[in-house]
Amino acid sequence: MQNGVTPGRDGMRTLDSAYNFARFLSGDADAAEHIVQAAFRRIDAGRRDRTRLLKGVRNCYRTWLTTRRQRDRQDDVVANKRLPDAVGTSVLRSDDGAEKITARIDVDAAAVRCAIETLPRRLREILVLRELDALSYREIAEVTSLPTGEIMARLACARRLLARSVGRRD
Repeated sequence: MQNGVTPGRDGMRTLDSAYNFARFLSGDADAAEHIVQAAFRRIDAGRRDRTRLLKGVRNCYRTWLTTRRQRDRQDDVVANKRLPDAVGTSVLRSDDGAEKITARIDVDAAAVRCAIETLPRRLREILVLRELDALSYREIAEVTSLPTGEIMARLACARRLLARSVGRRD
């Protein structure tokens, strides 16, 4: 990070979580970097734990989104992305070579990422915090200022939509 800050191993994991969260919220790698840096600068050095940083990322993302909407006067472009046609059709076969399997896994990972990005922001942020950052419901409540019941409901809805998007019916 800038400002002469060199985080330790746990700090790097926290920064990675913050970046991933910002990336999924904004859908833009450059914006995610700026959002994390802004959040990092806003938090006192002695109080930089993962939950506070993620909450800061969420707040900075909202500021970024408001600024972007005012400037562009467009809706979130990520919501208009379509899933690739290959989603839900890949099945690993034993006769596939390693290169074919690796390519199919890469397509599947891209399809899942795309499916996550198409979720409404209010569902996407809960899913990312729980499934990718492995935050507890209490930590998510702290980051989002939502009651636990609402978090559980949004998470269930996000999981259902994600499964439907990638072609699984549970």
